[in-house]
Amino acid sequence: MPLVQEVQWGQDNPVENAPKLTAEEEDALKKRMVTMDKLLAEQGLAKYKLEAMFEKKHSLTRPTFGVISFWQSGAKLHGGGDTKMYICPGKDLGKSSCEAFIPDVATGYGFLVCPKCKEVWKGEQVSGELGFRLSIQNWSFVLLRYFSKLEGNADVYLKYPKHDIRAVARIEQDKQHMGEKLEKARRELSKVIYPLRNIIKDTTNGADLQSRFYAFLRA
Repeated sequence: MPLVQEVQWGQDNPVENAPKLTAEEEDALKKRMVTMDKLLAEQGLAKYKLEAMFEKKHSLTRPTFGVISFWQSGAKLHGGGDTKMYICPGKDLGKSSCEAFIPDVATGYGFLVCPKCKEVWKGEQVSGELGFRLSIQNWSFVLLRYFSKLEGNADVYLKYPKHDIRAVARIEQDKQHMGEKLEKARRELSKVIYPLRNIIKDTTNGADLQSRFYAFLRA
């Protein structure tokens, strides 16, 4: 599996083909947000970070390529740096229906153990990033989908690097730098943050979360 797995969504119809939440997923997310509000009041920090890093020449009017990645907050868990999470490839490889996140603590010696399905995967079988070329509206649905998968407990970051991330991703895939090039690109950028505290405040006041992500992407 390539280091950056590019997923094709919403190419023909940018609204109807967008990855929307089901009614059950949306209801579950609303309930989790109430729980997150209480936890945030007690602890002050989100457990996860959802990052979307866009190509250098991003656009508000045409489909834009970007890469999303998933992180556990170091400050939240152990006071150190953020740690990368990976996606179980069980469903993608046709072995199960599992798409759970695999935390950094479940990796070692080139193997990763999924905490949900208990399957052991080789490092090259899992993805740490997902790539999309989508309209801004479709990007708002992507953020909503993966924010939900992160238990509604995440700060959301938008990053705009100085480098062409598609070229960086190709270098990674060809030479297997194990994320070094993408990590460098992550550091050399401008960023905008939508913290969980603000997300909860906006949704508590009645705002639709997908619409808020859409406004965030356009800001």
